[in-house]
Amino acid sequence: MDALAREVRNIQNPALGAALIWRFVCGYVAGHRTKDPTPLPLLFVVLPIVLHEQTEHFVYSTQKSSGLRAFASKFGKSEHSKQDVLLGIHTRMMRLRSLSMDSLRLGLATRLIHLDKAWVIPLTQTPAIAGIPRGVRTLLGSSEKLGDWCGHLTVHEVATTLKVRF
Repeated sequence: MDALAREVRNIQNPALGAALIWRFVCGYVAGHRTKDPTPLPLLFVVLPIVLHEQTEHFVYSTQKSSGLRAFASKFGKSEHSKQDVLLGIHTRMMRLRSLSMDSLRLGLATRLIHLDKAWVIPLTQTPAIAGIPRGVRTLLGSSEKLGDWCGHLTVHEVATTLKVRF
């Protein structure tokens, strides 16, 4: 197996995806004004954003207090001119939906999250710290920040801002 295939397998795996979805759900609940659970469709934007280097960089470099709209507006700024990357989220969301489903199933099986009808609830909110590599901690933090941003908006507003369809 060549190095590139091994790297893809290491990054695009359901265990990492489950952890990223869990942190997204934790961020969503913390950011929502009434602490409501996360709507299921929103889970499908996590991996296409956080596992994509360019979009994850914009999540990481955007202040948590700025919000999802500020994150999305960065792609259109003249110094970046990356509007195509924002528009590509939907395509990546479709390509990664089976990984997202596998990650969701693993998150449910390991009791990180709970699914109640179309709502996802974190069963624990204590972040994992020990033994987590720095790169993975960065992804977990970006995922949680993304969840917080989405918690301040409706599903329709998230879809409109990110240019995706659920």
